[in-house]
Amino acid sequence: MRSCKRALRLLGASLLVLTGSAWALPPALPLERLPDLDRARLTERAARLATMSAAEREALAARQAAWAALPAAERARRRLAFEAASDLPEAERARLQQAAAYFDSLPEDERQALRLRFEQLDLGMRRGWLLGPTLGAMWPQLHPLFAAMPDAQRAPAIAALRAASSQGLADLALLAQRTPPQDRDALRRQWLAVPAPERDAWLRARVAP
Repeated sequence: MRSCKRALRLLGASLLVLTGSAWALPPALPLERLPDLDRARLTERAARLATMSAAEREALAARQAAWAALPAAERARRRLAFEAASDLPEAERARLQQAAAYFDSLPEDERQALRLRFEQLDLGMRRGWLLGPTLGAMWPQLHPLFAAMPDAQRAPAIAALRAASSQGLADLALLAQRTPPQDRDALRRQWLAVPAPERDAWLRARVAP
């Protein structure tokens, strides 16, 4: 229970530090360039905005102005966090909401300490939390295998990680720690080349031959 609470605290801190605010808005994009699902979401959001009171619209305008005033690098960081959270499975998003609620319930001094602790993490470790609670908690062990990953492998690797079983993730993390730095790229490529239904068995055979 204690370790679970520690994880929730750090996860809540990571969520707020990475996104900055639950109300941080992504920049506008031409509606016709968006996929159908995103276009439908924005249309639904526009319908909700139409029902807002004058005070609510003023508050929204203030948030938009605050977003526009942020440095470009900060907007990019928050946009990345927003997009990553949007891509999470529903169960992972629910855990993020739970973590954020738990974080909000902590005394201010604890929240400040957790923010500081999170900001002192290596950038690669912080980005690991963008992958959600499950992968974020394991990222310190998995990170060596993905730290120098080419952009072309990012989407397939994340999909493979999210599809892996708990045992598969544990085995992959162990191999990431065991494998010398010069051999990690080859290991990652071999793992991705294995058909998805066979990856867990492939990993198990290498961890416990």
